[in-house]
Amino acid sequence: MLLAILSQLGLFVYFGTLAAVTAKAPWVYPYSWHPICMGLYGFVATEAILLLQPIEKGSHKRVARTWHGLLHTLAFVFAACGFIAIYVNKDLLHKEHFHTNHAYFGCAAVFIFLLQVIFGFFVAYAPRAIYQWIGQARIVRIHRVAGYVSIAVVWATLWLAVLTSWMKKNFDHEWVFALGMGMLAVGLVGQITPSRLYARSRTAGHQPERP
Repeated sequence: MLLAILSQLGLFVYFGTLAAVTAKAPWVYPYSWHPICMGLYGFVATEAILLLQPIEKGSHKRVARTWHGLLHTLAFVFAACGFIAIYVNKDLLHKEHFHTNHAYFGCAAVFIFLLQVIFGFFVAYAPRAIYQWIGQARIVRIHRVAGYVSIAVVWATLWLAVLTSWMKKNFDHEWVFALGMGMLAVGLVGQITPSRLYARSRTAGHQPERP
């Protein structure tokens, strides 16, 4: 419970600060849509991960998974809008695309996230017979671990956003963002138990978890 609260507080420290900076910064169309949409992308995608962490009861998990899928779909819509905004902005200014670490990680984050959303829909809605030969538990494990990898790349991109010239010009206090990220990291990683990753052996007769 304390870890869940800590992760939520960290999330609001980071994105609350980002929202304040974005509101204070001069409006530049279409660039300003980039931090707005990407901020919403990171916030919603992380909430979708956190939503599943503390839930143990099967009935609650089914509801949480539905919201998890909806939130991830919404997060990808925000990511696509943010990507379009920065791409159009660079075109209008005749600037080079994809030449910074922030851009590289951002492209990787969106691409991996898209694959993860597609994979998630496959896990949830594909006929069980299609992947029965792989094993349902193994499929769920792959999706879960891939989700943690995906959100790690998202947050690497969000940290690199803190180091951009736009951010430094409008809010040069990196420690605030670092504090939020640190709280989130401790809260989230602390909830990732071996059983969530299926690292521990299962007892005989235990049924694989349904996605």
